[in-house]
Amino acid sequence: MSEQYMPTQKELANISKIRNQYISREINKLDQINRLDRKVKNPGKIVASILGASGSMLLGAGMSQIMVWENMNLGLRLGIPGLVLILSAIPLYSIITGMRRKKFAAEIILTSDEVLENN
Repeated sequence: MSEQYMPTQKELANISKIRNQYISREINKLDQINRLDRKVKNPGKIVASILGASGSMLLGAGMSQIMVWENMNLGLRLGIPGLVLILSAIPLYSIITGMRRKKFAAEIILTSDEVLENN
């Protein structure tokens, strides 16, 4: 007689994980709150990241012009706008996130109140 294969705990966990991907599930309130929170924060993060990275590249290019090629004029023309972009990233993040917070506040509070009332 042949022996039956018995999966290990790790294999059972992997099978369960794959199985759960194919079971349609209802979005619960906690998932909905997390999704709304990401909708509030992600646009500001994206814009701030792009500004910060672009500003860093410009500032670095300006520093290279000054230090390596001794071109002060071009280095300052590249570096100063880069520095302005870097410095504007955080305030712009706050502005965008604040506007989106106002837009989604009622929905987030309503959904979180429903979750808190059920507990």
